[in-house]
Amino acid sequence: MKKTRGESSQEPEDSSRRTHPGDVQTNTSEGEDEKVKSRNANCIEEPTETPGPSSSGDPFVLPEYPSIWTKEQYEQFKEKNEWIFAKNGMLGCQKCHTVKDLGVASSRGVNIAPNWVAGKICPSGHTRDVQLSSLRKKIHEHKNSAAHKEVVKILETAKKDTLVNMNTKSQDFAFETTARVFRTAYYVANKTVCVDIVDHVASQMKKEIMTKIIQNRSKITVLADESTNVGNKSTLIVFVKASVDGAMEPIAVPLDLVDLDSLCAAHIKEKLINCLLKNGFTMQLLQELLIGFCSDGASVMLGVKSGVGKLLKDDFPSIVLWHCLNHRLELAVDQALDKTGGTKDFQAFLDSLYSLYSQSPKNMRELSECAHNLHITLKRIGRVFSVRWVASSWRAVNAVWQSYSALAQHFQKASEDNSRERAKFSGLLSKLCTVHFLKSLALMVDVLTELKNLSEILQNRKTTIPKAHELMTNYLKRIESLKTYPGKHTVEAEQAEQKMEFNGHQLKVGRSPTIDSALFITEVYNRLINQMAVLHPENWDQDNPRFGEEEVRTLCERLNIDEAHPGYVEFKASGGRSIPPPLKKLLLAVDTLSASNADCERGFSTMNNIMTDLRGTMTTKNVSNLLFISSFGPPFMKWDPMPYVKTWLGKGRRPAHTTSGMARRSPKTDEEYYQPLWDIMT
Repeated sequence: MKKTRGESSQEPEDSSRRTHPGDVQTNTSEGEDEKVKSRNANCIEEPTETPGPSSSGDPFVLPEYPSIWTKEQYEQFKEKNEWIFAKNGMLGCQKCHTVKDLGVASSRGVNIAPNWVAGKICPSGHTRDVQLSSLRKKIHEHKNSAAHKEVVKILETAKKDTLVNMNTKSQDFAFETTARVFRTAYYVANKTVCVDIVDHVASQMKKEIMTKIIQNRSKITVLADESTNVGNKSTLIVFVKASVDGAMEPIAVPLDLVDLDSLCAAHIKEKLINCLLKNGFTMQLLQELLIGFCSDGASVMLGVKSGVGKLLKDDFPSIVLWHCLNHRLELAVDQALDKTGGTKDFQAFLDSLYSLYSQSPKNMRELSECAHNLHITLKRIGRVFSVRWVASSWRAVNAVWQSYSALAQHFQKASEDNSRERAKFSGLLSKLCTVHFLKSLALMVDVLTELKNLSEILQNRKTTIPKAHELMTNYLKRIESLKTYPGKHTVEAEQAEQKMEFNGHQLKVGRSPTIDSALFITEVYNRLINQMAVLHPENWDQDNPRFGEEEVRTLCERLNIDEAHPGYVEFKASGGRSIPPPLKKLLLAVDTLSASNADCERGFSTMNNIMTDLRGTMTTKNVSNLLFISSFGPPFMKWDPMPYVKTWLGKGRRPAHTTSGMARRSPKTDEEYYQPLWDIMT
């Protein structure tokens, strides 16, 4: 018989032993017991099976380990050689069984013994001592054989994922995970939304926040505004501003969107109170915690006789009603324009420019070409002094100022064209290139720049009423100084008037009047502002040791705060450097009062981004949940879903791994028509 490299072909020189059929051939003596021969022959002829323990309970069946061993002997050999496995009284090599084929190593003459792979190793000899010695010899030689060592090396390498088959498994895993992502993306592309999960997450978030506010007895200010959504439904948006944990800076939290069946003040007030009650408050709690209500200046909201604010004040006498400063600023601008001559003509001209380019792609394209030729960055020309805030008016007049040369060139070309609108463009050119219009435009840019900056600061979430008071006072002085010290754009217009030329275009006097410089903001703040101003050290009267104490008492009564008078005395004694605990609660309540309801306006903008024309059928509740998560929820990378998963499953909702669920109706498709294309794509 041909000898196999890697397995020993030598047995101890004992004439009573024969070669085991699974090993290499050895010399044996004649006259061996025929019984042993028959048993060894059976070991070879038995078909190869997957190694494993015998489950038979028949006492006549051979044990799993060789019968010449005791159980203790088998466990000792197994402990020293972990690769051994036993089956039906025979031994095998678990590692060789795993690899089976050495691949390229077999070309070097190293092969695995098939009987070690199949578990067919039997002891040789006719006496127990000889059989024990034979089995030990075979185990020792297999352990030190080149084939077994190669197998061990292959398995160790496989653990490091460097074998081809391991790389294949890794690639298969990558394909499967990526395929799941693609399936998800394809599924989301359909018109289905996980409404229940979004509702659960948003509800749990709101519940946790409202619970914290109530537990800490934090003062709250309600911000509310009314608008019409894409579906032409009147909607009330409600925010609650509060220090959530009783110590942090007050934050405005989007509470809910509420459908309105009527726009009367009584109905809006009822919906507002029900919204607060639904989110964990009670009327008794609101009597203690509700200190402010902020809205725009609409009569239905803050009407003196029957507005929502007046109805709330009937139920909560100490509540502070606040007219949004951004809306006040807009009203002040409108009032100043009404009292100033020349503004109507200016506004009409800018509105005509807006209509000219917003309604005609052809005119907009020609203006863009003129701007490109002049190397000017064209800005969108919008409407001025409309219902939008003052920053929009600034963008409109600034766009006209920046695009002045492009507008003049476009009007010049269009007025020389043979089209029937050439007279219109000729009139626009004549109006544009006048000293009066240029000076009015420059004045509006300068004044609206200051108002725009003030408006944006007031919209800041961290702007409190005392801070807003300081800002308003400062910007009032800045706007008033424009009378004596003209702004940058006004100076350029005056220089152009002297030359009668601006940006290469000739100017003429014109017949339209120039807008007079006027003070746009004239509103005087009431006693509440003065009461809050005493909290700032720079406003103290150093000669009066009791200065501000009476105002602090009044403010505590107004905001339903415990007496903070001793804390105020200590605060003054430290020069404003240290805020004692009795006064912190008062300062936090003052900061809770909102200077602006800009959060409501931002909420409506987010709502319009969510509820587009194609999603106009979404319910208000679903939009409210999406608005809360998108505008207030933590970023995706910082959000831990596990608490929400636990509460979801705690309510008996279906987990993701379950195979049962609500039956879904398959959408109707022309399967036979599209099947050839689907075959290509799949």
